Amino acid sequence: MSTARVFPANVGLPAGADLFKWCVIAADQFSSSPAYWESVEQIVEDSPSTLRMIVPEVFLAREGEAQLEARVAAANAKMDEYRESVLEEFTNSVMYVERATSHVARRRSLVVALDLEAYSYTGEQVDVRASEATVLERIPAREAVRRAASLELPHVQVLFDDPERQIEALLEQSGDLEKVYDTPLMLDGGSVKGWRIDGDSKLWQDIKRVLDGLEDRHGFRFIVGDGNHSLAAAKSHWEHLKPSLDEGARESHPARFALVELLNVHDEGLTMEPIHRFVRGISFDQLKQAAQEWNTAHEGVAESLRVFGAGEDSLELVRTGALIVEPLQLIIDELIAKLDLDPAHACEYVHGEEELARLVDEHGGIGIGLPALDRSSLFEYVAQNGAMPRKSFSLGEAEEKRYYLETRAIV
Repeated sequence: MSTARVFPANVGLPAGADLFKWCVIAADQFSSSPAYWESVEQIVEDSPSTLRMIVPEVFLAREGEAQLEARVAAANAKMDEYRESVLEEFTNSVMYVERATSHVARRRSLVVALDLEAYSYTGEQVDVRASEATVLERIPAREAVRRAASLELPHVQVLFDDPERQIEALLEQSGDLEKVYDTPLMLDGGSVKGWRIDGDSKLWQDIKRVLDGLEDRHGFRFIVGDGNHSLAAAKSHWEHLKPSLDEGARESHPARFALVELLNVHDEGLTMEPIHRFVRGISFDQLKQAAQEWNTAHEGVAESLRVFGAGEDSLELVRTGALIVEPLQLIIDELIAKLDLDPAHACEYVHGEEELARLVDEHGGIGIGLPALDRSSLFEYVAQNGAMPRKSFSLGEAEEKRYYLETRAIV
């Protein structure tokens, strides 16, 4: 049996900073809502904040290359500043995290360093696998942020399949741990608490033993549940850096690893939400015609998808495999190509039906609501079919996404 390639890390946390202002939501969230990020700015003001070390993706489609380069440079400079003046390092640490939101009372996780050599976003049969198809065009912009960065801030969430909840039982029996943070989170994010687990402790050894044994379930242990493209960017950066290093440096270089949040797919506080489609430049008649052509040509189960806008309530589509998102994304992509539309503008991926309805009301277009994914089928699907179509599911609603808090040096 192989060993799970996850490890304790040297974790940086802010010393003396206002954690409410320090923690902001993952950069890939609310990418269609500049107003959300304006609210974040108003809350943070001049306080130390992870906002200053990231480039929210809301700006990627709205700013020119020079503006984005300036944002990346400013983020990297702020990392260097915070390393000197704000961050305190907790060496050889695993963070046990409990998150509460308006939707769940508790979601439990572990923040660890994941060996990127055990991960692939290109379909290789490795221990850490992508949950969704990777859009290669999305990697360079994210890699550019990491390339000159001295720190990483984790929002990648990696799932493991432990239906017996062995790790949860170990944590409940662990007794007192050192609490290192406890704070409410801005803009309906709920709250988060974190305790340090020493990397040399029996508790971590017992947890690691459980993780090692998970390989027997599916032939691999981990699926990237959220932040697929960010982890792909970290992997791409490592592959570009690796040839310049000697063999010894390749084994221990900090860029070989990525700080991630590990979650049990069976945790009661983990909800799996669909990611809806918001399309523009495509009429409902065109969408309906494409769906009818697909239905005529294929046999399978007919499903009714909820439609927002266009004066329609539903779209009938035949599902030929395990997921209705597969034919839907296919016909959307074909219409985008046929109509010569910009894919980034023509199809956006939206968390939550309320946000989908808001976008349709404010910007026109058509919203297509998708059903939730059965969590118990996730690992089996990936084992049998490989990655799902891009943006098939989301771990929780938008405001439940991971907020940046911990840091780790990558140079």
